[in-house]
Amino acid sequence: MHKSLLRVAAGALSLALLMFGSACGSGGGDDAASASGGGTVTWYTPMPEEPARRLAEAFTAETGTEVEVLRQSAGELLARLKAEAGRPAADVIGLASGDAGPLAKEKLIRSFKPAAEGIDKRFVDPEGYWHANELILMTVGVNADRWKEETGGAPLPTTWDELLRPDLKGQLVMPNPTLSGTGYTFVATQIFRHGDEAGAWKFLDEFHKLIGQYTDSGGAPSQLVATGEYAAGVSFAHDLLNVRGAGFPIELVYPKPTGVVISGNALVQGSPNPQGGEKFVQWLQGRKASQMIVDLVHSYPVRSDVDLPDGAQGLAELDLVDYDPVRAGEMRDAVSKEFAKRYGV
Repeated sequence: MHKSLLRVAAGALSLALLMFGSACGSGGGDDAASASGGGTVTWYTPMPEEPARRLAEAFTAETGTEVEVLRQSAGELLARLKAEAGRPAADVIGLASGDAGPLAKEKLIRSFKPAAEGIDKRFVDPEGYWHANELILMTVGVNADRWKEETGGAPLPTTWDELLRPDLKGQLVMPNPTLSGTGYTFVATQIFRHGDEAGAWKFLDEFHKLIGQYTDSGGAPSQLVATGEYAAGVSFAHDLLNVRGAGFPIELVYPKPTGVVISGNALVQGSPNPQGGEKFVQWLQGRKASQMIVDLVHSYPVRSDVDLPDGAQGLAELDLVDYDPVRAGEMRDAVSKEFAKRYGV
């Protein structure tokens, strides 16, 4: 595995230094997690609606426990969780591992340590605050026809800097990082690849000049590029694989170097149905649910017994930044405020 992926794991493991409190539960088995029915689990998730619904239905069919799904962007869900502090409506919230540290400090999520058979140990939080379900890669989607039209047939970009072309002014689309986890991951990737914020903001100043639209959700750029409204867009790999699989003329570019984050779920402190939430989180980490996530979302698995999505490059083939999920979570508010101030979003 690429050494930078190990850095992701090391960053995730260092989350333990930020955590406190004791575990609130212990686990059962992999796909053997079951519930006897009763109650409803409320799940806040940035996962696309269709996969989230299918997962919820599969859990209900297997356990008898209903799952109510609220799908919003990662930024919107974090804001909702904070607004509901002390009287939460959710039992489970989807998040990137780096967001867990600040949320645990604010006592908005709680620890739970289920059994983790089959999960790569590098993606297991020793303090039990977040529960990994997938690896998310930062990529660029290119509409082959629009790219040829706008650039005169130039080669596709292989690095982030190769996107800084004057002939692409108004032809790029990306999610608003103050609202979208995808957009924020892109900005954090630039900070980590440059090694400091000064170099990243210099790049982002030039990138901003080419942007035709900042979208509210992370999935929107892949759709706008697929339909030809823009020549290229920042997106997670799974969103682009989904639209390419639907037959759109879109090319998937893994810029060198790019970011990878661990995405999963956490249990909400003081939730209405804590036991149901625990069973759902544990079920989502089982092999069956993990394969469903890969098949429906096209993200990378955290289990060794799950197949990669069709058309995806293997992790060992990619050039990855040293993406520190803990630092990414800690600097999110400050970076988002600076982005909004600079670019008026």
